[in-house]
Amino acid sequence: MSFYDNRYYYINKMLLSLIGIWPFQSRLESNVLLIITLLFSCSYSALQLWGLIAGISNLSIVMENASPLLINSIIFMKLINCLYNKNKMKDLLGHIEETWKRTQTGPENKILQNYAEQNKALIIRYASIIYTCGVFYSTMPLVISGLYSLLPSNKTYTGRFLYRVEHVLDVNKYFSLLMLDGILGVFFIVSIWIATDGMFILCTQHVCALFAAIRYNIERIQGTDFVIVEPNIADDEAYHVIIGCIKSYKHALKYSELLSSTYATHFLFVLGNVVIAGSFSAAELIMVDTQLDEVIRILCCNTALLLHIFYLSLMSQQIIDYSSKFQEVIYNCNWYKISLRSKKLLRFTLLRASKPCEIKAGKMYVMSMENFSSILQVSMSYIAVLTSLQ
Repeated sequence: MSFYDNRYYYINKMLLSLIGIWPFQSRLESNVLLIITLLFSCSYSALQLWGLIAGISNLSIVMENASPLLINSIIFMKLINCLYNKNKMKDLLGHIEETWKRTQTGPENKILQNYAEQNKALIIRYASIIYTCGVFYSTMPLVISGLYSLLPSNKTYTGRFLYRVEHVLDVNKYFSLLMLDGILGVFFIVSIWIATDGMFILCTQHVCALFAAIRYNIERIQGTDFVIVEPNIADDEAYHVIIGCIKSYKHALKYSELLSSTYATHFLFVLGNVVIAGSFSAAELIMVDTQLDEVIRILCCNTALLLHIFYLSLMSQQIIDYSSKFQEVIYNCNWYKISLRSKKLLRFTLLRASKPCEIKAGKMYVMSMENFSSILQVSMSYIAVLTSLQ
């Protein structure tokens, strides 16, 4: 039985295994599941691209096909990033397992359990909302048409397909096949979305747990009212506690740097595409003659995109906050009751702690809640530009 089959991380393992990118899967199982994922997601995206290219002269077709294609490109970039950084992902997961094995009992183990529970709760909420948006998005033509057929009215309602392809295919003739392809395509695209973001949530919660454990150890430094300037090292309890905290702090810094390097390029691409995709979706509501099913699909898209960036920014902000609090904890501990050698160690640690850990997009844009608001402002500016083209 794998370590990740426990109740804390099983959902993450299941989601990554479903699309064939769990680092510890067998090669055969991984390749088969990955091929199935790519088959349905690529066929769905290829039809959208075909419709966009064939109708490039029609603004309505461009608006309705460009937004889902941009979202799909974000998802494919997530998949490519995970495949390219598979060894780094394995290292990240390996570090988590090693940490649990080192701290099987005591307060630090309780801290790990607490943050693992938070990871589980976060991924369940995230997956529930994104999957719900995916279901509403992919089934709206069927649901709305079915509802109108039940209403006591002579009017007929024909739900539009998920994307504009009627100018290259007979949608009425192949509607069932196209809907099946669309539903399966959306399911696998959404699964890639949730699984890859779930991996990031898992790692950020583990970083927060590492900093919380260090903070707990710093806070329990007691010292004595009668301070011995240079006591025997063997008898200097505070000194040994600080040494242990420094080692744990170096481990946490190394882990956060590995996490940042794994997602740096990917986040830069994602942020740019999210702004453009969200702007196209919002502008479509204003510029294009939309039906009820289309309005619901657009709202689902924008809700999922907004939640996506919010979660990434929130998780990154937590790393900044937890690493920044470490400096405050050092100030508030009983540093005046410990030996001179222990004070020197705390002083050097304090210098490093003055620089918080950050997750950066492309090594230049800091992922944080402050910058999340700036993304929303930029998106509103793009929407204004697009609507002015009408």
